[in-house]
Amino acid sequence: MFNQQGATTPGGQPIQVGIRKIPSGTAARLIAAGQVQPTGYSPSNDLWVELLKSEGIQPVDVVSRLVPNTAGFVMQEGAYQQLAGGGEVSFEQILDGVLSGQLSVGGPNPYTSSTSLNLLYSLFWRASGQQEAGAALTVADLQSPEVNSVFATFQEQVLLTTTTTLDLQEVFVRDPDKLQGFPLEYQNYFNLRQIPGFETIQFVPFGIPHNNPLVGFDWNNGETAAALAAFGEFAASPEMQQLAARQGFEPIDYLQQADLPPIPTGEVLTAAQSYWKERKDGGRTVYLMTVVDTSGSMEGEPLEAVREGLRVASSVINAGNQVGLMTFGDRPQYLVPLASFDQLQHQRLLAAIDSLRADGATAMYDAVMLGLNELMTKRQSDPDGQFYLMLLTDGEANRGYGFGEVKQLLQYSDIRIYPIAYGNVNEAELQEIAQLRESTVKEGNPENVLDLLIGIFQTNL
Repeated sequence: MFNQQGATTPGGQPIQVGIRKIPSGTAARLIAAGQVQPTGYSPSNDLWVELLKSEGIQPVDVVSRLVPNTAGFVMQEGAYQQLAGGGEVSFEQILDGVLSGQLSVGGPNPYTSSTSLNLLYSLFWRASGQQEAGAALTVADLQSPEVNSVFATFQEQVLLTTTTTLDLQEVFVRDPDKLQGFPLEYQNYFNLRQIPGFETIQFVPFGIPHNNPLVGFDWNNGETAAALAAFGEFAASPEMQQLAARQGFEPIDYLQQADLPPIPTGEVLTAAQSYWKERKDGGRTVYLMTVVDTSGSMEGEPLEAVREGLRVASSVINAGNQVGLMTFGDRPQYLVPLASFDQLQHQRLLAAIDSLRADGATAMYDAVMLGLNELMTKRQSDPDGQFYLMLLTDGEANRGYGFGEVKQLLQYSDIRIYPIAYGNVNEAELQEIAQLRESTVKEGNPENVLDLLIGIFQTNL
């Protein structure tokens, strides 16, 4: 709630503002699908506004820049100096370092991450030659041999892909030597430098500005439109801008350049996301075992939300990748064996999802061991594949193996595990699993589990 300079509704009441903090890409998807109709939307950058326009949504400009920010690469000091040669490092030098195999990096999902979408566009824009022409990227450019070659080479050096940039930041903080660089917004970099041991990390900006625009929509009535305009005025006030600057929202020199990339159309950005999804694995097969808690405590809304999330998330799986489904209550049950994803496998998966029922105790680690065994067996015939296990649980293991008995196998399995804490879980154990396998724990509930599952499936499958 705010009442800045007497701001009120036409009825004279102080304006109430509720803000939902979710990734810009997730919000854009929900708005485009008609699942939500917010009064306003403030993504990190203007790319998401263009994507909404291409979906037939007509955003109404309220404030063009709530706060200044930019995307960039966070780099270890040693890697930065190696590229710098006594000077400053440019984004082009980083790209050359990645493409030559000199730098290993991480990358988030461009369907959810503003920084990743900006990076993807910037990479394609430069590879297509449109940078020299000063023109925006086109859909036709994505089919050029130059773009194909640059993207394939770049992806070979991406060691870790996560659903959001903050997931990458968490992995980097936990193990700084894992990545030499990763994309992040300047404001997050500003705060990352405040952590002891990270004072010397470097930041190299790229792409379009992250202006955090504020837009409304044509479904607003006069009262809600006026409230949104008043909120925009409040956020843009000198007092609020000074507060933002103290938290790292600074107009750095990069934002003053005249040759920043032009904003592309939403159609181009949609094509770029699809290009990434189809080619991100470089021809390698992805194997993902989905392990879901169906113990008695999942009865009702929790399990129904998971069923719906799995149904929707299954629609983003690339053909040819392999996905299996396993559940656990008193004991593990292997419902859908790992097999190449096609129409028949999709139908098997949907039928198994509809059959999920809640009952019994929580033999979580028995199911994890069975899932790992299946993945490791597959790896014997496809050593170049990519192997993941997603674990969704709402409780603590109380049947079968305990964490101490399986920890060593988890550590040396070389299979990335994505834990989703869906309720009253042993948070410390799930965090340790995530640390062992270079991932992060996702906090799930019936309201957000659909988005979590879509993010994991989209990022990996």
